[in-house]
Amino acid sequence: MSDATWYYAKGQTRLGPVSGQQLKELAGSGQLQPGDLVWQAGMPQWAPAGNVPGLFGGAVPPSAVPGYPGQLPPRADIGQDAGIRMLIPVGRSGWAIAAGYLGLFSFVLLPAPISLVVALIAISDIRKNPEKHGMGRAIFGLVMGILGTVVLVFGLVAMIAGR
Repeated sequence: MSDATWYYAKGQTRLGPVSGQQLKELAGSGQLQPGDLVWQAGMPQWAPAGNVPGLFGGAVPPSAVPGYPGQLPPRADIGQDAGIRMLIPVGRSGWAIAAGYLGLFSFVLLPAPISLVVALIAISDIRKNPEKHGMGRAIFGLVMGILGTVVLVFGLVAMIAGR
């Protein structure tokens, strides 16, 4: 690293001039980060400080320099991918999953009222936590729970009236 005059930028603020030794001291104290931009005469454009050899003492891993081409992109939340959600229940409300299965089995009539209650809890949970998915399952559980409960009630009334 040369001891020429350097300039550096913190956000939109350009600072300097400083000597190469002062720039190295700023880097050593943490006041200058690998992603901050630096420039000196002869450079075609501003560059991340992490790209300047010897500035941070040792080699700066490329991943420490924001915008470096070798930097890994941020991890995506697979719960936001509709295709994945169709295959596995990621990012869904547990209540919605339970409501869907209870709605599926509500034709047995016994879990129909339970499906109805669980579906209402699921819908409430999804509305309180918008990052959760599964509204379709919750509504399916609600509809099947209502239908199963209506059939159950009519069956019980018919049984009681038939005595």
